[in-house]
Amino acid sequence: MENQFGLKELYDLTLKATYPIEMAGRKFEPGEVIARFDKIQIANFKEITKRVSANGGYDNRAHVIWEDPKEIQLNFTQGIFSTRQFALLCNSRLVYDFPEEGILVPTHFKGESDEGGIITLGKKNVENVFVYDAKTYERIIPITADLEKGKLAIGIPYVDVEVDFEYKYFNGATSCYLGRKLIEGYLQLEGKSRVKDDITGKTRTAILRIPRLKLVSDLTMRLGREATPVLANFNAIGLPVGGKGSKKIMELLFLNDDIDADM
Repeated sequence: MENQFGLKELYDLTLKATYPIEMAGRKFEPGEVIARFDKIQIANFKEITKRVSANGGYDNRAHVIWEDPKEIQLNFTQGIFSTRQFALLCNSRLVYDFPEEGILVPTHFKGESDEGGIITLGKKNVENVFVYDAKTYERIIPITADLEKGKLAIGIPYVDVEVDFEYKYFNGATSCYLGRKLIEGYLQLEGKSRVKDDITGKTRTAILRIPRLKLVSDLTMRLGREATPVLANFNAIGLPVGGKGSKKIMELLFLNDDIDADM
């Protein structure tokens, strides 16, 4: 009698390039790992099979059924992620931005003018400044403005104000452009799992491979003070490779040892 076993965790999951890919100015060669997911919480695999039957006779019953594997739908959840993983999550182009003119950051300021009627915003290189009386919310037009130092002269001492403005940020940023696809072609997925024999209790390593993987952008985010931290839901579809008689979508290799027992 063949022993039964259980599969549980999925770890050391990697996505590899199958063709030259450029991401945030870096070029990846075929076979090179472009992202590694090592904090997966839940992983789901669902095989979609096309079935065709030959029916006839009494009650038009099926006599012969042909099954053809169509795809494997993959979904996994990870609680924290890098900018590269996030770009893959929503299949969006990732760019490192270091514009010389800076990046405009929107800001809202609440404060009070000093005895000389000066408002100090606390930011330098400000633009698009709009000042309001905090009580009446009537707009106040500054008499003079030193935008480089972030100081506004309104000529009214000790008045509560609210200010909407933008300031220039010069330390660079990483931009993720939703709507610009990062990956047009296919990737290769590899991962590991642990298999435990139900009789002997021996643990072995299983290696999972999907040679032709298509990213599916299906981003959902819930943000807010009362919201739980964002969970990254990664969706992809595994498609068949190989010719007639040798077609496969996913491969599971069951090794005879637990090669990561020391992890």
